[in-house]
Amino acid sequence: MSCCSACGKHACACACGCGATAGTPLSLTNRPGLNSLAYRVGTYADFRATMQADLSDAALPALAGLRTREQDDPAMALLDAWAVGADVLSFYTERIANEGYLRTATERRSVLELARLLDYRLRPGVAASVYLAYTVEKDSPPVTIPAGARAQSVPAPGEQMQTFETAEPLDARYEWNALRPRLTRPQDITLDNVATLDALWVASTATGLKPNDRLLFLFGELPDGVPALRLVQSVEVQPQSGRSKLLLQPFGALQGQIVAAAKVAIAALSGGTPLRDRIERLYRGLLLGGGDVGSVNRLLGSFGLEVGNLAGGPAPAQAFLLAVVKAFGGDGAVSPPPAGGFGALFGALTRQATLQPANSLRLQRSVAAALGKASDARPQLLLKFAPQLHDTFYRAWASVPQGEPSPALNGVYALRLAAPLFGYNAPRIMGLGLNDDPATKGTVPYVSRPDGDWDAIADGGEEDDLVQLDNAYDGVQAGSFLLIQSGRYGPPVVAQARRVQVHPRSAYGISGKTTGIELVKPDADTSVWQAPSMSTLRATQVHAQSESLPLAELVIGDEVGALAADGSPRSTGDSATRLTLDGAVDGLKAGRWVIVEGRRSDVPGTDAVTAAELVMLAAVEQGTDADLPGDTVHSTLVFANAGLAYRYVRDSVTVRANVVRATHGESRREVLGSGSGAASMQAFVLKQPPLTWVSASTVDGVQSTLTLRVNDLQWHETRNLAFVGASDRHFVTATDDDGRTTVQFGDGVHGARLPTGVENVVATYRNGIGTPGNVRAQQVSLLATRPLGVKDVINPLRASGGADAETRDQARRNVPLAVLALDRLVSVADYADFARSFGGVGKAVAVKLGGLVQVTIAGAADAPIDPSSDLYRNLLQALQQYGDPSLPVRLDVRELLALTVSAKVGLLPDFAWESVEPAVRAALLDAFGFERRALAQAAYLSELVACMQAVRGVAWVDVDAFGSLDEATLLAGFGAGDNGKQGDGAALMTHVTAATATTVPPRVPVLPARYDDTGTLRPAQLAYLPPNVPDTLLLQEATP
Repeated sequence: MSCCSACGKHACACACGCGATAGTPLSLTNRPGLNSLAYRVGTYADFRATMQADLSDAALPALAGLRTREQDDPAMALLDAWAVGADVLSFYTERIANEGYLRTATERRSVLELARLLDYRLRPGVAASVYLAYTVEKDSPPVTIPAGARAQSVPAPGEQMQTFETAEPLDARYEWNALRPRLTRPQDITLDNVATLDALWVASTATGLKPNDRLLFLFGELPDGVPALRLVQSVEVQPQSGRSKLLLQPFGALQGQIVAAAKVAIAALSGGTPLRDRIERLYRGLLLGGGDVGSVNRLLGSFGLEVGNLAGGPAPAQAFLLAVVKAFGGDGAVSPPPAGGFGALFGALTRQATLQPANSLRLQRSVAAALGKASDARPQLLLKFAPQLHDTFYRAWASVPQGEPSPALNGVYALRLAAPLFGYNAPRIMGLGLNDDPATKGTVPYVSRPDGDWDAIADGGEEDDLVQLDNAYDGVQAGSFLLIQSGRYGPPVVAQARRVQVHPRSAYGISGKTTGIELVKPDADTSVWQAPSMSTLRATQVHAQSESLPLAELVIGDEVGALAADGSPRSTGDSATRLTLDGAVDGLKAGRWVIVEGRRSDVPGTDAVTAAELVMLAAVEQGTDADLPGDTVHSTLVFANAGLAYRYVRDSVTVRANVVRATHGESRREVLGSGSGAASMQAFVLKQPPLTWVSASTVDGVQSTLTLRVNDLQWHETRNLAFVGASDRHFVTATDDDGRTTVQFGDGVHGARLPTGVENVVATYRNGIGTPGNVRAQQVSLLATRPLGVKDVINPLRASGGADAETRDQARRNVPLAVLALDRLVSVADYADFARSFGGVGKAVAVKLGGLVQVTIAGAADAPIDPSSDLYRNLLQALQQYGDPSLPVRLDVRELLALTVSAKVGLLPDFAWESVEPAVRAALLDAFGFERRALAQAAYLSELVACMQAVRGVAWVDVDAFGSLDEATLLAGFGAGDNGKQGDGAALMTHVTAATATTVPPRVPVLPARYDDTGTLRPAQLAYLPPNVPDTLLLQEATP
C-alpha cells in the first residue's frame, strides 16, 4: 500500500480520509476482430488492494478492528494468499475464455474440439505418392511384384529413411526394363529414288572405295531386274559407329529430269507397246549412265526419237518429249524438295507434363483402336489359339522383313575392277612387200585390208555371251556381276558370270593371258552379249569383280516427343502421342504406366537438361513402315491424352515400362488387445504413429489405411458412433496432438460392444506421413521387398503430394469452411472452399474465366504438388464429381513470386543489432510468410514498415528495395552479359525495386488467374518471403 502524502502513515491508518478504494472486478471491453480476449476481472495487485480497502469499509464493521497493515501480520498474509489464488483463477478463466473461441484459441486441442462441434476433423496429413520403376534380372522369367512391396529411400544428411509401398500388383519383365526408341531404319533405296540418292551408308570402315569408283544397284533378279549405276564422290569413315558414308556423284540436271519424265511416261503407257518399250530401254540406259552427260547424249541419239513421230502420239509420250526438250533447252537446274531468347528458355523449362488418366480404368478406349489392324491385340489373340508359339513368335516376327516394294533392292555392289577386252591394244593388220626403190632394195609395210583392222569374229573367234578380258584377274568369281560399257557403240549391259576361267590366248597378232567370263543366258534364244565388232571391242570397258556392300541402317535424327513449333512431320511418324520402339515387344497392354526419360531438345541453347515424364499407354501397335524396303516389325507405343509434353534427343531416350504407383508409409500388423463384452466404449492406441492417410477423391480428400478385425471379422470406421445401431460393427478414431491414434468402439447402444476374447482385436495399418515423403527423384533405390528375379528399383520422378497434419492456425482458417461447401459445389466460391479443405491443400482460390472454373491451389506449407500426384488427380476428380457436371474445371498449382526486401534499421538507444536483427527477421518472415499470405494478395510497403517498426528496439526504418522475383526473372539472371559471362544481379535489382533509383514502389502487385498476352491461362500468383533463401531479406543497421 502507498503512504499518505500528508502524514506519511499508511493510507488506511491515517485520519486524512485517503483510504484505499476497491478496483475489482475490472471493466471488460473487447472490440471485434481481436486475436486474444481480455477476460480477467483483476490481477494480484487489484485483488489485494480491493481486500485491503474492504478492511476500512464502514459496511463491514466487524473488520474495523483489523487496523494493522504490516506485511508480517497473519491477517495481511491471509489476504495476500487469497489475492494470489484469485490471480491464478482469473488467469485461467481468461485462458479458458480464449480457448472457447476459434479465433483466439492458442491450443491445438481447443481448435480440435471446437472443430468437432461442426463435425470437422483436423486433417491428419496425407501420404506422398511416387512412381517406382523396377529392374528385372536378365534371363529371369516374368515377375509379379505384389501390392504392398516395399522400397526405401536413401536419406540425405539430416533426413530419415522413408518407406514406400506399391499400391497395386505389377507384372514385370526383363524386356520392359529400358525400352529404346527406334534409332535406325533401313535406307530408303528404291528404283524411284536411286537416281537422286546423295549418300549411301555402309556397315564397314574399310570399304577400299575411292572417288569415281562404280556402285551397282540391282533391283530384282536378272534378267528382269533393273540395274542402276552411281559413282562415288567421296568416302567419310566414322570409326565410332563402325560405318562409312559414301557420298555419291549427283546425276546431271539433264539426266535427272529425263529419268523423272521417263518414269512418268512408263507408268502411263500400256505395257508391251513398242513406244513404251523404247522409253523403258532409254530409262534403264540412263540409270546405268552413272551421271555421265556424254552417255545421255549417246543414248538419246541411239533412241531416235523425233518430234514429228510423237506429235500425234499418246499424251504421256508427248509429255516425255517436252520434258526432254525442256531439259536440253533449260538452264539445267533441278528444284530441291521443300524443306521441312530467353522467353523460349523459360517457357520450355517451366512447361508442365501432360495430365494422364488417373488409372487404367479411366482410360477412354474404342473398339476400333483396341482391335485395329496394327493393334497388338491381334497377335496376342493368335497366341491364345497357338500357345506353343508364345516364346518364339515375336522374336521370329520381328526378324522377318515385311515391307518390300517391287522390285526390291537385291543388293549394292562395288565394282572393284575396270578392264578392257583382250585385243583392245592389238596393232592393225599390216603386210610386208618389196620396195621398188632400187636404192634401198628393202621391205616396207602396207595395209592389207581397206579398214586396216581385224575381224573380231573371223580373226578373234569372239563368241556370244563370252567376255575375255585383257589379262588374268583372279578376283573375278563365278556368280559375280559385271557392267559392260561400249561407249557410243551400244547401251551398257549388266550381266552375271556363269563360269570364269583364266587361260592363255593368241589372237589379233598378240598373245597373253586372258580372263574368260561366260555370261548367264536367260534362255536358249537370247544372248546377253553379242559378239562385238573390232571397233566395239576396242571401245568396251568391263567393270567386274563385284563385291556386295553391307548396308548400314540410317540413323534417325528426329526428336522424340512433342512436335516442333512449326509442326513439321517426322520421318518415323512419331509424335507426342506415338513412339516407335527399336523392335517388337510383346505383352504391353493399354492402361499401363510408363516413364519416358532423356535429354530435352526443346530447351533453347542446350541439350543437357534431363527430364522424365509419366504417361499411360492407350494402345500398342505392331507394324512396319511400308515406305522402307526390307523393314521389320516394330512396336509403337500410343500414349493417352496429349502424350509427351517435352521433346527429347532420340538416342538419349529410355522408356521404363516396369512402372507402378506407390505411396508413402510402412505396413504394420499388431494385436491391439482383448475385447470384453462387459466393457463399454473400449479404446486402444495404435503403437506405431503416425497413421498413414492416403489421398482419395472424397470430401475430406484422404482415406485411412487402418483395417481392423475382431475375431477375424472386419469392423468399419465411421465418423460418429451416435448415428450407428446397437449391433453395427463400427468404430471411431481420434488423433491427439502427438499424432497417436486411438481406436474406440461402441457401448451397445450406439455401436456394438467388442466380443469377449483373448487378443482378438487385430489392426493392420501403415505408419508414415507428411512432407518427409516428398523425396527427390532417384532417391528411392533400396529394395525392402525383393521378389525373385527383381534386381533393383528407382524413382525417376520425385515424390509429391505429401502434407503434414493440419496445424492450429491452418485449422483455425479451415474449420469454418466445413459449413460452406457442404459436400456440393454451387457457386465459384464453393470450389475454392472445397479445395482449401481438401487434404494436403494449403491455399486455394477459384475464378470463372470464360466457360470454365479455374482453381489455383498451393500445397500445405507450399509442399510440391505435381499433376501426376495422387493429391492432384483426386482433387480434380472430386471437383468434377461434386461440382456442376456441365462446367469444366481447370486445376493449376500456384505461380510463385519471391518477395525481396532490402532495408536499413535504426535502433533505439541501448539496443544491440545482434538481438534486434533476428527479431525483425522473424517478424517479417511471420507476417510475410506462406501461412499469412493469400493467393493473389498484393504486398504493401506500408505493412512492411509497420511490421518492422513494431519490433522492440526499432526506432525507424529506411526501405531501399521492395519487389518480387518470378522464375523468368531468376533465369534471366543466369543469362550471358555483354561480355559473354554470366549475368550479374543488376538486371535482378531492376525487377526488385521496380521503380526509379529514388522511389520504392508502394505495393508489389500479385496477379490472379488470367490469360496472358499469348492467350495462355496462367494460375494465380502467391507472393511471400521464402525462409530458406535468407538473401531475399537483407537487413542492415543504420549507422550515423
